[in-house]
Amino acid sequence: MFKARDGSGGALVAVGLLALLAAILVPHGASAVAATTNSAGSAADQPNVVLIQVDDQTARQFRDKYMPKTMRLLTRRGTRFSDYIATTPQCCPSRASLLTGQYTHNHGVTSNGKGYPGLRDKDNVLPVWLQHAGYNTIHVGKFLNGYWKFVDRPAAVAPGWTDWRTVVGGRFGYYEYFISRNGKWHHYGKHKRDYITRVLTRSAVNSIKQYAPSDAPFYLQLDEHAPHGSGGRQVNRCSGKHIRAAKPDPLDMGAFRKAPLPHPPSFDERHMGDKPPFLRSSHRLHRDTKATLRMRWRCALASLVAVDRSVAAVHDAIKRSGELRNTVFIYISDNGLFYGEHRIARGKVLPYEEALRLPLVIDLPGGSEDVDAVHEPVGNIDLAPTILDLAHATPCPPAGDCRTMDGRSLLPLVTGSGHLPEDRGLLTEYYAAASGRYQTCQYDGIRTSSTIYVETHAVVDDPEEHTCRGTLQVERYDLKRDPFELRNLCYGGAIERCPADAEQASLEDRLHDLARCAGIAGRDERVDGRPFCE
Repeated sequence: MFKARDGSGGALVAVGLLALLAAILVPHGASAVAATTNSAGSAADQPNVVLIQVDDQTARQFRDKYMPKTMRLLTRRGTRFSDYIATTPQCCPSRASLLTGQYTHNHGVTSNGKGYPGLRDKDNVLPVWLQHAGYNTIHVGKFLNGYWKFVDRPAAVAPGWTDWRTVVGGRFGYYEYFISRNGKWHHYGKHKRDYITRVLTRSAVNSIKQYAPSDAPFYLQLDEHAPHGSGGRQVNRCSGKHIRAAKPDPLDMGAFRKAPLPHPPSFDERHMGDKPPFLRSSHRLHRDTKATLRMRWRCALASLVAVDRSVAAVHDAIKRSGELRNTVFIYISDNGLFYGEHRIARGKVLPYEEALRLPLVIDLPGGSEDVDAVHEPVGNIDLAPTILDLAHATPCPPAGDCRTMDGRSLLPLVTGSGHLPEDRGLLTEYYAAASGRYQTCQYDGIRTSSTIYVETHAVVDDPEEHTCRGTLQVERYDLKRDPFELRNLCYGGAIERCPADAEQASLEDRLHDLARCAGIAGRDERVDGRPFCE
């Protein structure tokens, strides 16, 4: 599929032999996406991988009228996934699933509150595996919450990264922050040249110039800050104590000033009697709240203009380096965000489509045959297996046990060479010992292409005390007939009100297994007698 870096005529034969050996000798617990690695851990046919991850971009914000350069350069050439979800719709758990290929109950980062300290096997993650396979690994931008507070030195480099250009603290997000460049602090202030998307773009482009000439392939993970909301002292239409909107680049301050806030049927939902008790008492949105939501929406769109330029700049740097025909591009968001749907005025976490369903595009190198669109349900747990499949690598550190991934490679879907299991169920889960912003503390759910069924096990009784109370409140929606989730089939959140049908029994059984699943049947060995994931 990709050009051989050594240019030898015998490379394809060698790769075929190595693939056979890899299938026989793959280490205990390693994925069968385990690839054609040689004894040094590198392969003759490995593409560069550029992964661009934005923060809090919703599926509705990923459109041609908002990001025309990204659509032209990636989406029109690559494969767009229409049913991609974050299995835990919050920043840090989602990013941990990207680095491990696992659900949160296996990697340990069950919420932002847990953060990086909760990550299990910190030395056994995607960049470590790629380094072991011969890659130069580059990180630019945001990392897992709490990392810089957890390590002995805030500027310290996380395991597996050849080049570390990472945000490690700051006051307001878009300005006045610090970046660690391979262990050395660099401060950025309030000047327009310090606007974070500009800085991250320059850093990513410079890293491409540095590593593209190498014989070794590279993995570049660019973690943008936009369109995440932020405070700040800058006086503009997106500032203000109560707005906490995204901050556009000064060049784009006038962009989308009159963009309408979407009003899907779920916006300021009129009838909430079907919802579980912890949600149905929510008040209708006040006029001032709607005005704030409208401003946040417009500011988020304006901040994405700079991200759109960033994607184009990175793509152009790859092209100028001569590596375009040997580079895979992946574009994702870590989670969605609510803009008034179901009367939810801020935040994410809750397992509704607005928080779960996200942009995903995978663009294989020029000359490859990409499928235009994929409609099968896939999740962020599938990204690490896909990248390992591309890199001919295994989820194994140089020493120690391999990590058992819960996701599947998406490469067969992108190339049209295969499919995932029919009616595959993805787990959505969240657990926080205490809740600050959110009324939910713990839930597990199963989401298929047509249905989502969620069991909430703990909620906040008193918002002032943030104390979690055990409960069982359930929701089930037919996503084909009711895509905006207006009619809970388990009316009022009571499990005894769920449909008494075979599908309900199946959903409950499958959810029980998914909530403690590990690995994939036929690829991995069973972990401690637990069920396999789907």
